[in-house]
Amino acid sequence: MSAAATGTGIRVGAAPVSWGVSELQALPAGITPELVLDQMVAAGYAGSELGPPGFLGDAGATRARLEQRDLQLVGAFLPLRFSRKEHADEDRANLAGALDLLDEAMPGPVRPKAILADASVEPDRLSLTGRIAAHPEAWLPKPRFRVLVDGLHRAAEMCQRRGYDAVLHPHAGSYVETDAEVRAVADELDPALVGLCLDTGHVALGGTDSATLARDYRHLVRHVHLKDLDRTVLADVTGEGGGLAALIRRGVFTELGDGHVGMRQVVETLLELGYHGWIVVEQDRVLTGAETPAELLAAQERNRRFLARLGL
Repeated sequence: MSAAATGTGIRVGAAPVSWGVSELQALPAGITPELVLDQMVAAGYAGSELGPPGFLGDAGATRARLEQRDLQLVGAFLPLRFSRKEHADEDRANLAGALDLLDEAMPGPVRPKAILADASVEPDRLSLTGRIAAHPEAWLPKPRFRVLVDGLHRAAEMCQRRGYDAVLHPHAGSYVETDAEVRAVADELDPALVGLCLDTGHVALGGTDSATLARDYRHLVRHVHLKDLDRTVLADVTGEGGGLAALIRRGVFTELGDGHVGMRQVVETLLELGYHGWIVVEQDRVLTGAETPAELLAAQERNRRFLARLGL
């Protein structure tokens, strides 16, 4: 069901991570750009995010692959080490390169969101993902909090100068994971420079209610990643001392409607607030290698039907 048919103004896209394609693991066997993009189209999605740099090819190949399937490029996930001054120059150079690729890769007039995230690279944060609130020794020191906010704004300025709308993506394993961290950073954001990407699964993992966050920061929400979260898996893995990698391997992010985020309430809240941007279905996952192409497609068809039943 299209946004035009429902009158919501919302368009629904997908992301390669739902096929196990991410920066956190090697490319799964048999998962090619053609398979992923063809299945997005078959499942009824109107756009795709970029995925890890290089997955869709260079700029020319990315544009051609998307144009051939009438898919829009709707976002690029761009993690930077915002709280680490010593990496600022290197990370901003990498950001400039990513924006160069986007300039050449867009298949149409839709400009993708520059989805900025604090990089999930700190060992203590990765090992304590889902338990950060109870471990103050892993909290970001106050001086580095200001560095993070300033670094985020400088990166957003770069994006804006290049014509890209920047949004902050709270992310598990980063310094913007817990409810307190997400709100502390969101309260400091200059909305003229950067908005918020509401990732329902990641904020739920950090203890935030997505619908409440959307209401509280309605002036900032400019992009949405819709994913569900299984709190039973979260409790089991964190109880065993597992971190982010173990959570994803065990399937903490589920198909829409199979978890505990409250997808219906989130969608109803977004519609009530008049949100009219892209919603990108994501299911961060690690494939076992036993999944068939038919099974991968069926999972994304179920996700798309779930949203269609909610009017999207």
